[in-house]
Amino acid sequence: MKKHINMILAVLLSLLIVGCIGTGTITIKHELAEFVSSNSGMEIVEVDLTTNNDYNDHKDKIKSIDQVTVIGWLVNELPAANQAQIWIADVGTYSTPDLVRENATRVFVSPVISGNDSLFVNWADGLDLIENLPTLKKAAENGHFWIYGIAEDTPFRIRFHVTLIITLTAGL
Repeated sequence: MKKHINMILAVLLSLLIVGCIGTGTITIKHELAEFVSSNSGMEIVEVDLTTNNDYNDHKDKIKSIDQVTVIGWLVNELPAANQAQIWIADVGTYSTPDLVRENATRVFVSPVISGNDSLFVNWADGLDLIENLPTLKKAAENGHFWIYGIAEDTPFRIRFHVTLIITLTAGL
């Protein structure tokens, strides 16, 4: 009886070790081309992670999307203070901030950026500013979505120069 229990424990231990060795954490950096959005004219950014070699190499082996953050510069190009926002959607057809607010999901809100000033968001701050993380993780796992950069419902003009950082666990 003791031999059988030891044999079962040995098999379970080896399966556990193989499972741990068979996975790894991968960090994907997906830089977005700089874009400017305003209340009168928005740029919509398509994100296709399959153009990223690291993502493409592991997309069929993703076990989990562990974290998503945003790093980079946000520039308020008007004199009034405002907050930059990033929204995501499965389509790139929303042409006004109101349509974005009605149909997309907000995933990031910056601290207030003074008029004619800029803000650098580092990795840790980006993590703190992310909202609706499950929706963002699902979009990252799907590998294809659209980003809308907008601001509060006032006249705004925000320049976004940001990179998405996605940490995932994948089978090796």
